[in-house]
Amino acid sequence: MTGMRLSIPEGGLTVGRERDNSLVLADPTVSRHHARLALESGALVVYDLGSTNGTFVNEQRISQQRLQAGDVVRFGGVRFRVE
Repeated sequence: MTGMRLSIPEGGLTVGRERDNSLVLADPTVSRHHARLALESGALVVYDLGSTNGTFVNEQRISQQRLQAGDVVRFGGVRFRVE
């Protein structure tokens, strides 16, 4: 997935291993229903959905966090950079 760009739809998206997620990550460190990304008042917000291995922003474990350009979001062992 290196170099992949992902646009967040207006309704947001879910992240996890299960096929019913908007973004499916086939990685054993990612929970079946790991996190949700949402656009709220013009800002991107990430919510952890009770994942086993956690959701991290800039290596700080979060339950919810507003994101900014340059932030690194990690779902289990899978990393994305916010642009």
